[in-house]
Amino acid sequence: MRPLECVVPRAHVPKLQMSSVTGLAVDGQVSNLSIDWSFLDAAFIITCPNVDGSNQRLERALDTLDHVGLRELTEVREFATDDKDRVRGCYSSHISVLQEAEQRLRGKANINVLVLEDNLEVSPRISQDTLDAVEHFIRCSAGNAGVCPDMVHLAYIMYVPGLSVERHSQHIVRLRCSPDSVLGTTAYIITRRGLDTLLQEHATNGYVDAIPNVMARLFADSRFAAFPMPFHRAASVKSLVNSQLDALRSLLFQPQVFTLWERLLVGSGKNTNVLFPSLCLLLLLGALGGFSETATAILANRRGESVGLALPVLSAALATSCLVVLGYGLALAPKPQPLTEPDTTQLPSR
Repeated sequence: MRPLECVVPRAHVPKLQMSSVTGLAVDGQVSNLSIDWSFLDAAFIITCPNVDGSNQRLERALDTLDHVGLRELTEVREFATDDKDRVRGCYSSHISVLQEAEQRLRGKANINVLVLEDNLEVSPRISQDTLDAVEHFIRCSAGNAGVCPDMVHLAYIMYVPGLSVERHSQHIVRLRCSPDSVLGTTAYIITRRGLDTLLQEHATNGYVDAIPNVMARLFADSRFAAFPMPFHRAASVKSLVNSQLDALRSLLFQPQVFTLWERLLVGSGKNTNVLFPSLCLLLLLGALGGFSETATAILANRRGESVGLALPVLSAALATSCLVVLGYGLALAPKPQPLTEPDTTQLPSR
């Protein structure tokens, strides 16, 4: 295996500080924000440039970070794509960045490292209150084994099977899922304990699974998320790992869709294994009811009665369309990632 190589030299390390942001467009409205990122010890964004050196994904992501005062505070780390195994490539890039963070912050007991991917987008519900709650939660949980977070997601994929979101406080939720429920790595903060645990796992076993699966296995009870999510996966950015789901992502990651699902997950406290079948059942009943009403209206019209067709036809069409989208997603969803033989190949040191 040719390990991914970081092609960006280690440059000036920016000092994370208060960053004032004005003119952030949210749902067409311009609002003034002042985002404080001073609780972070380091921030990185992972990206893979094209063969010709161009990188539209990174340019778009940096413009996005500019809106929330993170562009000047975030260090870019570029990696060559691993075309033989894209899952391995994603894993290796995150491990490499985390190794750099560990080397830089070695000896510091409590750390907060932000890791981003170039497919992120700012959520319309980002707020300083949420980030203040994240800072308070991490700081006050340090040393408390009962609720000590190893990771806090600032973005995660909510449409995976087996996911439960438990309300911990107003702006903090606990994420529970199986190792095969891939929540993604678009934006997350990892603490000292989480960093040490993950790097020790890598040192022992090397690459054996996708990085989100490894995190789910290691941090089954210590993975949390901000609520509402400050970031989310961009709907328009294509995946470098499983592009077969790009069309579905373009629908599910629209802010109007994921914010409703996020509220439902948190508000209900139900597992997605309950919510998905319930939603499918409701849509099926809606489609059947719409078809029944349409058939009844057509028969009535044939008897000379004046009965409107628009509403039942629209109801049936909408319900059927949603069912098709859900079925399409289930059909294309990647199978659980099989474990590979441990690969202890060392990543290049920085």
